[in-house]
Amino acid sequence: MGIRSGLFFMIVAAIIFWAVAVFRPPIWVFPVLFVSVFLFYSNTLRERVPLYLSNRKTWMALSNLMNGHDVSGLKRPVFVDLGCGLGGAVAYLAKNHPDWHVVGVETAPGPYLVSKIRVAFQPNASIRFQSLWNIDLKKVNMAYAFLSPVPMARLCQKIRAEMPIGGRFISNSFWPDDEPYDEELWVKDKRQSHLISVVL
Repeated sequence: MGIRSGLFFMIVAAIIFWAVAVFRPPIWVFPVLFVSVFLFYSNTLRERVPLYLSNRKTWMALSNLMNGHDVSGLKRPVFVDLGCGLGGAVAYLAKNHPDWHVVGVETAPGPYLVSKIRVAFQPNASIRFQSLWNIDLKKVNMAYAFLSPVPMARLCQKIRAEMPIGGRFISNSFWPDDEPYDEELWVKDKRQSHLISVVL
């Protein structure tokens, strides 16, 4: 877990302890809080990947990259969001690129259900309750991830082993130090996001 993630959880824990001491909530609040945290943050404990959410400016930047990606000769190119969170990027990209099939994969139960509902009426979008390590990338033309520094080296190995020639992988803000890349695009948002990508 990164330093910022650890600091975030320490602050949240301190706020919870303070709230319990001051407000003395009824006993049923605690199991509800536990279940809520599990549903939305179980990945943090299992895969050391916090719930990072991409913003609209990032979605727009991804959309521009899709527009510039050569998919000539492909009937229905495939975009995959590896760890799609609440499904915002999947919904936005599917709406703006009806000629693509946009897939999100997520294993935290809460975000998965939210994502599933969010794209329920978009015929070119789908959400899978599946680990990013188990998805087959052989027919994926573009893949995107906003994870943490921890899994990036392993993920880059998977990308290079499975994605087809000409495919593009894009990571939001995190990249292994010793892994080469082709492009770095800075997104003009408050968190100073940057999209690092490699074309295979």
